[in-house]
Amino acid sequence: MERTDIGWLEQTVGQPISGAVPAEWGSQDRTDMVTLADDTRVVLQRYRRRADAERRVRIMDALRKPAADKGIAIPSVRGSDLDAEPPWIVYDALPGVPVPDTGLDNPRFPLVAWSMGALLADFSELSGDDLDFEELDLDDSWARPRYLRARADAWAECLSPALSAAQSETLEDVLDDLPALFDGRPSVLAHGDFAPVNVLVEDTSVTGLLDFESVRMADPLYDVAWWAWSVSFAGPAVFTAAWPAFLDGVGISPREPGLVPRVRAIQMVRMLEMLAEHDLGPELWRTVHDRLVRMLS
Repeated sequence: MERTDIGWLEQTVGQPISGAVPAEWGSQDRTDMVTLADDTRVVLQRYRRRADAERRVRIMDALRKPAADKGIAIPSVRGSDLDAEPPWIVYDALPGVPVPDTGLDNPRFPLVAWSMGALLADFSELSGDDLDFEELDLDDSWARPRYLRARADAWAECLSPALSAAQSETLEDVLDDLPALFDGRPSVLAHGDFAPVNVLVEDTSVTGLLDFESVRMADPLYDVAWWAWSVSFAGPAVFTAAWPAFLDGVGISPREPGLVPRVRAIQMVRMLEMLAEHDLGPELWRTVHDRLVRMLS
């Protein structure tokens, strides 16, 4: 953190700052873990786009109480200036560390995976009785399979120069199957980026949920599929050990009809969306593109 940041941040938190280090998470926006004079911690996040910061505050404010009623801890906003350049928000830090800090290759990770699944089950139960979905203006593209298929066509067209003819043909088959796979299924509140990096733990217990920028309405398997995608980068052995435990925590049978093709379709279309619509940095773009190409080949 620059020295020029210290004065205004100390005013915001009401006490001196004893240290600050960049967080290893928060790749899309700049994030610093800040330790205060009384040894408490806060998180300073600076956003590239004001709209992202505004949306995050609005969603977190709406989620805080209903999430707490289900035992889900989300950070409280300590202070913010959305008109600043760049816009910033200071959050109270929750206890625990992001799951990757404990090691996904840790033999206890399947126990953590079960706890993450249980957390997701609770989160997806938040409903219109708890939140005003219309007021939050949540994206519901992923809850409307035929509309999603039309949007995905446009994303695929944007990406076509980066795919071979055979890969594009395989992708078209995936998109054609979306209505058959997802028509008539319920929609739930989805976190949107339910990955180990956004879940805090102490030992094997979940202590908090982070990053609400991508909250949306979606198929119940949306967050399940994205968890699987994220954990798969840790290697086949880690994923194979953790996947059954995670599904058990969510309350899904690994033999549920259509589970595998639905998870695969969600992962591929989500990668397509990220590559076409998100302002990804070069390294992250290559990572997502390489994984999509591998799944299409």
